[in-house]
Amino acid sequence: MLGMSLDTISALAISQLGFMCLFFLIYHRHQLIGRLLALYSFCLASYVLTSYIDGSVYPVADYIAMRFATMGPAALWLLAFYLFVDNAKLPKTALGIMLFYMILRGYGAMVGTGDSPSFETLYLLCYVIPQIIMMGFCGHAVYLAIQDLGNDLVESRRRVRVPFVVAMGMLVTAILIRGFVVAFQHYADQLTFTITPMSVELLFFYMFLITLVFNITSMRLQSDALQVILLPRKQQARLLSPVPNTHSKVDNPALVQKIYEELKQEKLYARPGLTIGELAKRLAIQEYRLRRLINNQLGYRNFNQFLNEFRIAEACKRLASTSHHREQIANIAFDVGYSALSSFNKSFKDLMKVTPTQYRDAALQESQEEYRKIAN
Repeated sequence: MLGMSLDTISALAISQLGFMCLFFLIYHRHQLIGRLLALYSFCLASYVLTSYIDGSVYPVADYIAMRFATMGPAALWLLAFYLFVDNAKLPKTALGIMLFYMILRGYGAMVGTGDSPSFETLYLLCYVIPQIIMMGFCGHAVYLAIQDLGNDLVESRRRVRVPFVVAMGMLVTAILIRGFVVAFQHYADQLTFTITPMSVELLFFYMFLITLVFNITSMRLQSDALQVILLPRKQQARLLSPVPNTHSKVDNPALVQKIYEELKQEKLYARPGLTIGELAKRLAIQEYRLRRLINNQLGYRNFNQFLNEFRIAEACKRLASTSHHREQIANIAFDVGYSALSSFNKSFKDLMKVTPTQYRDAALQESQEEYRKIAN
């Protein structure tokens, strides 16, 4: 690659990954995203270091470096999860799967799979299956970065999403694809075709370029980067009265009031798939202004979170109404704008801390107690 040796390319990649790791450890170690970025860069650096370490001479060092390298896809997924999912609650299942594949890879590396037919099952279990799981984490990390791009109200984070997909997602994917090719070569005598893996020099040079661009971008966007790595703030539950807080500092209260009136009077929030672009057109303002206003002045990081407060507020009224006590919850969910009952149940519990059924039962019980007091 460009006349450079493997040692030179590896040193360039490690230098940039080391800088990235130290930068986020020094300046952003108090934020979870900062620590995850440092861990991710350290995992990639460990992968590069394995090209220097002779496993037959330094087996312990090689084993430890490979264990950190194996953590790379998990670190990438955690990074994407906490960066792009607001009010994220880490699924225990995901942690279990991460632990499962890392234990498998660690065990396989410790005992060795070899080329004996008796090791074929062990090779499949401890190498091929973990590679598939790691690829799944990598692919889902890319999905998390792009799934809600249109509804993201944090401008600095929106600018990070596409570079994140292109740079980090493709980088880990390239590493894993090379691992798959190595796995195929293990069964070369059983295949009718041959696959040539990407050269280590090309992979490390690509890693160097991606990390260099990421580091330069981080340095140029220092003020924005601070916003990007902060954990999402918990939304305040303003459900039963979703109107602007007149005591807060709002630069354009008339426009804010117009937004709320448009959503409530026309019940636009109940339209499935409503986008911020469509709302901006109805209000006759630029989309970027509407994004900035809802994010900076009203405190929402995602457009769907903003709409959910109107939707859940309307659902609460209908659930608490005695005239609707026989109405199916699914009908209420669809009427207020949800396309799936599961999405409604999740949003409702996240904001109200109880399920729709529990909320209805509590409201009806309270209504019956008030009726008894009046009757007595």
